[in-house]
Amino acid sequence: MASTATAEGARRHVRELDWMMLAVVGLCCLGLVMAVSVIGPSAHRGPLRAMQRQGTELLAGLVAFLCAALTPMHVVRRLALPGFAATALLCWSTRLIARPWNGAYRWIQLGSFQFQPVEAARFALIVLTAKLLADAGRDVATFRRGFLPTMGAAAFLAGGLVLQPDHGSALLALALCACLALVAGVRLRHFVPWCAVGSVGFAALALRHDYVTNRLLGFLAVRPDSQVGQSLVSIASGGVFGRGLGEGWMKMGFVAEADSDFVFSVIAEELGFCGSLLVLALYTILGVAGYRLVMRIRDPFLRYVVCGFSLALCLQAAVNLLVVSGWAPAKGIDLPFVSTGGTSLFFSLASVGLIGNAARTDLGESSIVPVSPRRV
Repeated sequence: MASTATAEGARRHVRELDWMMLAVVGLCCLGLVMAVSVIGPSAHRGPLRAMQRQGTELLAGLVAFLCAALTPMHVVRRLALPGFAATALLCWSTRLIARPWNGAYRWIQLGSFQFQPVEAARFALIVLTAKLLADAGRDVATFRRGFLPTMGAAAFLAGGLVLQPDHGSALLALALCACLALVAGVRLRHFVPWCAVGSVGFAALALRHDYVTNRLLGFLAVRPDSQVGQSLVSIASGGVFGRGLGEGWMKMGFVAEADSDFVFSVIAEELGFCGSLLVLALYTILGVAGYRLVMRIRDPFLRYVVCGFSLALCLQAAVNLLVVSGWAPAKGIDLPFVSTGGTSLFFSLASVGLIGNAARTDLGESSIVPVSPRRV
């Protein structure tokens, strides 16, 4: 009976992972096609150069996927705290070592290579949060064992991001940890007073910057010549079937960051409502597969890992789509697997690899800790 139940569980897990991988492969292929469509027409690059660049980033992401999928989960759990400490401190140090870009210190450049440490820090934060919630056990509902460690780690990272400044990523990290903590059983009443104090302090810090105020005002009254306004024009001009792949003209300097933050508006223009619906369907498949895995995984740490990374991918996609469609203030959040950007793609694929690793580990194909044989 036990072997039959295990085999049935394995078939269920494989089915969910198959659907998740199908969605991820579809999104990555769409990202490669859109990179050629958006970057290719530029005078100094061309389609072949765009495909080479995006293909190289995909290859690096595949390496990250394999490393995350093959690393034993007990090693991942052991490295959670030092990994988070190193990446969070890197976010705090960007003011000293990063070069300013549009008034923000977010990119660290090493020769010709540059990356955003926030992607690595968010990845490590999810693993650490899963470990802290699993270690808390039945005391996860208490303030000292459940709320304080998890939200304290998120607040520490958010402080470094606000210093850059990167208010959107700071809010995303806090929201992600809060959702994961609530799923694990942390009581809602622990969040209420701290959310009130934190909202006031965060608003006071954010409104010191003119661009934050302008984005909030622009969200309340969208101008046709703004980033979101041009994005809405691009989405509306696609119609049902779109202008055709590569035939869009809003990417020619009208839509800002057409290859990264606002790539969905180009998809809507060139592939129309049908292409937009395909993107939404793929993210829905990814989210539903992650949810079904979470409901079946027994080990708390593995369950929180799958839940955290599934939430992170879906939440990031939701924020990007809300911004592009004018339902949220403008914020530079990539569309996972589709936007160009090697750092985001690298850690997005690593997240999927770790989800699959956690699911396989829960099936007993590998183990978190060595298990001694039981005596008969």
